[in-house]
Amino acid sequence: MPPLYTDALLRIWHTADPPGLRLAGQVDMTNQSALMHHLLAVDAPPDDITLDLTEVTFFSFASLHALAAFAQALGPVQRLILHTRTPVIADMLLACGWNRPELPLTLLEEIPDD
Repeated sequence: MPPLYTDALLRIWHTADPPGLRLAGQVDMTNQSALMHHLLAVDAPPDDITLDLTEVTFFSFASLHALAAFAQALGPVQRLILHTRTPVIADMLLACGWNRPELPLTLLEEIPDD
């Protein structure tokens, strides 16, 4: 399946099971609005939306903040589920306090293949 979005740094694909997006590359201020546009367009059931970041090598703080704002705007039973293999993304989220129980954002850190 071709990507929904492609630029010099980032590619975005739609995922159906689980509903959400898969990203590869780098997310920064040049493509953050494209990410948010496609995230808002996800046709998800009234529960979780998944963002697969296992192929992301860089994620700016501003883009992570936009994801946290998106998670806060979700419905009362929805959660934004982030899958990552990059410890830096997990560390950035934890350092910013975005693992608070009241924020509907779950981080699932996968162990990289060695």
